[in-house]
Amino acid sequence: MVFEKERQVRQSSKRGRPGGRSAQVVAAVHAATRALLDEKKYEQLEIPDIAERAGVNKTTIYRRWPTKAELVLDVAVTQMRASVPLPDTGELTRDLTMLLKSIATALATPFSQGLLRAMISLPPREAALVQPERFWVQRFVDNAAVVERAIERGEISPDTDARQLLEMAVAPLFFQSLIMARPIAESDIDVIARRVVAAFRT
Repeated sequence: MVFEKERQVRQSSKRGRPGGRSAQVVAAVHAATRALLDEKKYEQLEIPDIAERAGVNKTTIYRRWPTKAELVLDVAVTQMRASVPLPDTGELTRDLTMLLKSIATALATPFSQGLLRAMISLPPREAALVQPERFWVQRFVDNAAVVERAIERGEISPDTDARQLLEMAVAPLFFQSLIMARPIAESDIDVIARRVVAAFRT
């Protein structure tokens, strides 16, 4: 059975609408996943429910995301990229402060809380297949430019490891959010940014 939204997507792509059928299906499935994770825990999330909410056939989802965890991981990466813009103020402390505040804001949402808790609580077998650490690797790759630009400006040591600097900066945010279950204060973020940058000064 072809669901109504898939029919509409096929028709719209034939009319030359931007994005194409595949992009529209991905957007619909991502939106449905986000909405359902706002309503229930990861453990209660089911692919048939996502398919129904998105208006697509569940086989459409399984072709692109073989497991629920892979779908949720893809949503997590996409959502974080959209909600955490990469700053470029010309000064590392300001850039890092803005980046950390954007991350803290994103972490404070029920959606992000659910995603992160789901990723760290995957059963070992599922975690081995999905490799949720890809989420963190992608985040470091996305944000490395902030550090690389600072190296080019001579603000920090040329042998600075971008991932190490970013790990030091974001670790307190995730600790507060996931372990302490409370948001981090903006004043604390300012202090973290200054101290991390100072540790890597030339």
